Amino acid sequence: MLSQSSGSDPNSSRIWGPLCCNCGRATTLVKSLTNENPGRRFFKCVVHGFAKWADEEKPYGWQKVSLLEAKDEMKVLKESLKAMNVSGSTALSHDLVNKPEEEKKKVEIEENKKLESEVMAANEREKMLRQFILLSWGGFIVVIAMILVMAKI
Repeated sequence: MLSQSSGSDPNSSRIWGPLCCNCGRATTLVKSLTNENPGRRFFKCVVHGFAKWADEEKPYGWQKVSLLEAKDEMKVLKESLKAMNVSGSTALSHDLVNKPEEEKKKVEIEENKKLESEVMAANEREKMLRQFILLSWGGFIVVIAMILVMAKI
């Protein structure tokens, strides 16, 4: 059973065989979404569009009706998804704009506390780094002094 909607699948050229347009360019296998030929596969040229039908029979009867109903259902679902995305984003921005002042202040206070704790932690790290540098230089000086003393003996 073929369920690919495009000819970019490497298996599609093996199943249907390679086909070139009259202009000599390679074609891709795609699926028609028109009401006259729903779901019917055809070869499409990048430059000229339709090149040749891949299947011999036109869809008819219950298959055609089923495909058209599925196409209409997908269209309705896409539109409702768009509407939900738009209404959801406007509702979020509306809530942010109309938040009471108390909630805004609470959020600012929490953010300030987080920033203060981060600054304190950074200051502690800087203090420890300075101590490490001082100790390492002190150790370096002691080692050099010991080498010089030993060299004199």
